[in-house]
Amino acid sequence: MVDTGLYLTYVLVGICVAGILGFSVANILKNPGGAKSALIGIAGLVVVFVLSYVFSDGSDATTVFADEGITETTSKRVGMGLGTFYVLTAAAIVAILYVEVSRLFSK
Repeated sequence: MVDTGLYLTYVLVGICVAGILGFSVANILKNPGGAKSALIGIAGLVVVFVLSYVFSDGSDATTVFADEGITETTSKRVGMGLGTFYVLTAAAIVAILYVEVSRLFSK
């Protein structure tokens, strides 16, 4: 019974992703100027991912976690994920503070 539910969930998620991608492409084709801001955001995320990967260090996998089967690549990917999380969280906090402070002085 659980397997059937999981497969149904996979199918429904696939349908949702296909619908989202379809409507997104259709919207970009209708309004190409609006795609510029989306591409800037995607490029920013890619830059954050790449910088987080470059600056992450996986050397502790050989010393601390070697007995658990964690490789240096796995450790580096986890470090990249954590670095990305920290950068995006800091960016969100700065954006919230900027909006609130600018709202305070605009009145």
